[in-house]
Amino acid sequence: MFEQFNTKRSAFVALLSALLFYPQAVLSHHGANNNPEMYLAENLVRIEGSVSRVFWRNPHPRIMVTSVDESGEEMEWELEMGSNVNGYNAMGISADFVKVGDRVRAAGVVSRRDPSSMGLQNLLLPNGEELVTRNNSPTLWSDDRISSERRGPTAEQIREAEATADGLFRTWGRRTGPRPSPEEYSHLLTEEGRAMQEAYDFAFDNPELDCQSGLASNMFDPTPMQIINNGDHLVIYTEEYDLMRSVYMTDDRPEPEYSNLGYSVGRMEGEVLVVETSHIDWPNFDPYGTPQSREMTYVERFWVAEDDSRLQYRIEATDPVYLTDTIMLEREWMWQPGVQMVEFNCAAEVAAD
Repeated sequence: MFEQFNTKRSAFVALLSALLFYPQAVLSHHGANNNPEMYLAENLVRIEGSVSRVFWRNPHPRIMVTSVDESGEEMEWELEMGSNVNGYNAMGISADFVKVGDRVRAAGVVSRRDPSSMGLQNLLLPNGEELVTRNNSPTLWSDDRISSERRGPTAEQIREAEATADGLFRTWGRRTGPRPSPEEYSHLLTEEGRAMQEAYDFAFDNPELDCQSGLASNMFDPTPMQIINNGDHLVIYTEEYDLMRSVYMTDDRPEPEYSNLGYSVGRMEGEVLVVETSHIDWPNFDPYGTPQSREMTYVERFWVAEDDSRLQYRIEATDPVYLTDTIMLEREWMWQPGVQMVEFNCAAEVAAD
């Protein structure tokens, strides 16, 4: 049934290597740091000024820089960095790489939400090092580029992960491939659903900007995921937004209640975990405004590839209110032994550390 999803070991190794050194901006919760839906991406703005605050929290670290414009007016810019804190920590970049009072140069694209905020592309530090948030972009001022190479797990972490992996039950690495796009299923929307999607403004309405997420959006986040076997129930733990979802495996379970993650009941069909979810109280199927009603239901399947290299995933989403037919999507996560789950600790508001 699932043979078409198997790949050769060589392809797995190549993809694993690529994921370990994934470009920073791709890991963003709202796409690249020059996403034209979020930023005026065609115009690169350059500033010079002093760091006034550092906000080292997810979903993205932000640096506040005070500069003086051509008219002599002082302005405080918010520079939103490309990756999340967990990603920067894996690169060996911590909050103290820049300090309050540092004189810096910055280049970025202005946010559509706030004209004093920009998606940071380049940052020149006082020591002459330059941070570039997009790996395929050049430096602007220096040949001394800060490395964005991600540090892998230790040999001990790898050995422990390999020894404790039990089929589905392990920590899986990042999702491969792109996040699902409305282009894959917008043709299935009803007329009312299409009107709601068209009225959605990604730059302002995306709940992930306020550190909120729900099903099925969180299942396509690009961070690691862990499946934990607690006997009578499983836990699907997605690192982004620290979401933990219970899947009840026996008849001894609580009564259904509506929530952002819904109410999930599971069963094993051979080596395949089948999860049926209802009671979803979350307005959108994705961060891009595809609506879903409280009548939306999901059937999900999880299984491990024959070569043990990937966790494969299929979701069928049915909504009699906003969909004319079932959405069917397939994705997978890589098995990267030793990858650790790290608390996401998201905070939407800017505050000084």
